[in-house]
Amino acid sequence: MEKKVEEIRPPKKSKSKGKSTHAGASAEPDYEPGMRVPTSVLDGCNDSFLAADEKRMKASTLFFADTGLMALLCRHDRVLWLVNMTSAGEKQHYALTLIMKLYEHIPESMRIGLLYDIGCQLHRSCEKFGFLGDFLDRIVFGISVFHAYGHQWPCQVIYHPRKCVGFGLTDGEGCERFWSAIKALIPSCRVSGYYNRIYTIDTQVKHIDQKSLLGLGNWLQRKWKTTVEKKNAAVEGLQVVLDLGYTEDLLRDEWKAQIVEQTKPLTKQSKHLANKEIEDVLALVKNKENNEKELEEYENILDSGEYEDGQDASTVQAYIEELQNKIKKTKKTIDNKRAKLSVDGRLNLSRLIGNEFLKMRMNALALKQRIRDRLRQRKFEIEGLERAYRNTVNQAKLQKHTDQQIRKKEPGIQSLARSYNKLCTELVKLIATKKAPQGALAPLPMELEGLFKLDVDDNIWQDIGLTDDNDDQMGVPLWLGNEDVRTGIKWLLQLDRCIEEERRLEAEKISMFQWMREEWVIAETALQWSQQSPELVYQLSMRKKYLLQLCLNWEPVVRQIPGVLEGSWGPTLEELAEARAFENTENVLELKTHEEENMDGSVDSDEEQLLEESEMMDNFETEGLDMEIVYSEDEMML
Repeated sequence: MEKKVEEIRPPKKSKSKGKSTHAGASAEPDYEPGMRVPTSVLDGCNDSFLAADEKRMKASTLFFADTGLMALLCRHDRVLWLVNMTSAGEKQHYALTLIMKLYEHIPESMRIGLLYDIGCQLHRSCEKFGFLGDFLDRIVFGISVFHAYGHQWPCQVIYHPRKCVGFGLTDGEGCERFWSAIKALIPSCRVSGYYNRIYTIDTQVKHIDQKSLLGLGNWLQRKWKTTVEKKNAAVEGLQVVLDLGYTEDLLRDEWKAQIVEQTKPLTKQSKHLANKEIEDVLALVKNKENNEKELEEYENILDSGEYEDGQDASTVQAYIEELQNKIKKTKKTIDNKRAKLSVDGRLNLSRLIGNEFLKMRMNALALKQRIRDRLRQRKFEIEGLERAYRNTVNQAKLQKHTDQQIRKKEPGIQSLARSYNKLCTELVKLIATKKAPQGALAPLPMELEGLFKLDVDDNIWQDIGLTDDNDDQMGVPLWLGNEDVRTGIKWLLQLDRCIEEERRLEAEKISMFQWMREEWVIAETALQWSQQSPELVYQLSMRKKYLLQLCLNWEPVVRQIPGVLEGSWGPTLEELAEARAFENTENVLELKTHEEENMDGSVDSDEEQLLEESEMMDNFETEGLDMEIVYSEDEMML
């Protein structure tokens, strides 16, 4: 697969071999074939994760033949396949290999939802270079919930599993949980031989799978409980919006309109590319105005002859000449920068210079974009801290230092947020005093309390009121200008995902039931046919005991999940009762009663030893029983 990918995909161009121009950028296609997100947005997502990946510690190929693992897991966090990584970083051919392996083992009619940290880039490569061409139409790509902050907002609208139809409440973070379960193997695997490493990892994965299979019923129960809670909250929140007179059809239409609008390419691309130059010109204009005011003050001093302490006519004249030279140079710089702007850029500059509202709005947008970038950077830094795998003294010191450095940046981000909120307040005042264009919207302030979460529904992603898309328009879309409609859309999407999750959990309960019954029938049939082989009888009997243990763990906890189950789980009630009694009944030793001991008046040495051993066994089993009780309580709490 690696060779195939390298043959199909052209080598990446070096950034040093030529600088991108405005003309080249504007000539870039708005959309790539098969993609619903603009090319500029996909480039932004790619750059964001490349910048984070460059700072990540990578295993050296000079010292390690295998540098890592890439895993494909189902939504129940069970490992399907693993591949050895032999490069210093993640390569796309690893993911493609795992996907192709999956399709070798599933029916041709089956469709899958694929969640990956950079799912948008994987989808882009598949569409662009024809990877997975035989079954690309059977894949729905998405991005992991906890890594969505690294993606642009238009990308999240299309690829976020909470916005994308079909994913339910699946979060796509099973690989992170799997990593947490095997991270203890890292120190030993680094010094292990090739086959010893593979054996160790395989054994650990098998143990994790066996443990997760026993707890699969509890997993379904927890998911069902969470889904019901979120669904009830969504129903209540949505009902509040519907009581205001809005309809569900209206909310769905507004969501579709929002997707169309927010995934559009930049219609005025040359203007947006020139925003940095416009900001420079505005700063120079402001500087020139300040110098002109100062020049006027010195000229008045020279005319009046009223000098301050330490000043005379020669020093004031020197100040005047210096300011005149500064103003002259500034004017020349402004003219040069104006000449480099496009026609749209010059028009935009003329509008900004003459309008305080537009200048303030542009500053607010730039400030919000800066806050978003700082928050993303902080998230990537925290991710590296949270994934630390060893607690040696040096590592602990490094973690503490990193944590301190991250927390030092928080006041700076909060200060930027306060400055942004102050600009929002000023913009609201200008709108109220009719000093803003017709149709201008008030921007949404940031809430400092949840600023660092970067949730998909936070206002940090929305640039409402900070662009000129609605200037001079008579009507504002409801999804943009109506807070009730925006809230209703959020609740509606959450309700849709909860309904999808409920259906999936009900189907998974039925699949669990059918699997158990089929496995039980197979084990019983094989046992009947193997009576002549004591070895097979023993192994099949152990298999039946294991299935009984699974049934005892699964059946009671999935009862609350709806779903019609025809027939029994497989084992009879007597077999289940016997297995339950074996699991819950203590094993004790039969000892002499107190009366029997008193009859002979003494206890011999053998009986004393037996009594001591019995007391020891009682203590041991009591501690084991207490541990089981605590474990059960923990499982119920999760």
